[in-house]
Amino acid sequence: MREPARPDDRSNRRRRASLGALWAATSLLALAGVPASASETLRFQVYLDRDPIGEHSFQIAPSPSGQQVLSQARFDVNILVFNAFRYRHESRELWRDGCLERIRSNTDENGKSFQVAGERVADTLSLNVNGDAQRVPGCVATFAYWDPSLLKKTRLLNPQTGELVAARLESEGWESRVMQGRTVQARRYRLRADRLDISLWYTQDGAWIGLESDTGKGRTLRYERL
Repeated sequence: MREPARPDDRSNRRRRASLGALWAATSLLALAGVPASASETLRFQVYLDRDPIGEHSFQIAPSPSGQQVLSQARFDVNILVFNAFRYRHESRELWRDGCLERIRSNTDENGKSFQVAGERVADTLSLNVNGDAQRVPGCVATFAYWDPSLLKKTRLLNPQTGELVAARLESEGWESRVMQGRTVQARRYRLRADRLDISLWYTQDGAWIGLESDTGKGRTLRYERL
């Protein structure tokens, strides 16, 4: 996550990881409560503090070999009449049995481009990140906020940068949450991964309805389900 400013190299690397995890949470196997044969579209309004900055949508559909997902995000942070920060992300993914089979993502983070391509061969995910090849052994998952069972993995792949980070998910119990103008009971989870500290909310039937995270600069990034 970031304020719309130009950081040094180390800060820039940390914030790229945050953006990839929070704003490009794009790989998706199954939405809890949605049958494998169903198609579903999730749309979230995204805010920085109280200011709307864009939208993030997820289209989930069955395929002959598993489930495919299209994730698209567009954010603009404006100061007065100036566009201080621009973010565009698109990811296409294929999942099977809780593991990422294929990923193709493109990101424009304020003029800096990222391309990630990956293919699972046997028990290894072969990745190409901005032209650099790497191999990740085992069953790989990204930040699957829509399915907390996938978030229980001890390592998660950043779909923007191709980085693999240690992760830990904890349940924090039930609380009231406003969704589309009405109050619902939602289970809150806390996800810690690398430098991220993220709160997530799910309804009683397992639907993901919200996300909040401190950007590290005293501002809050927030997703609200539309």
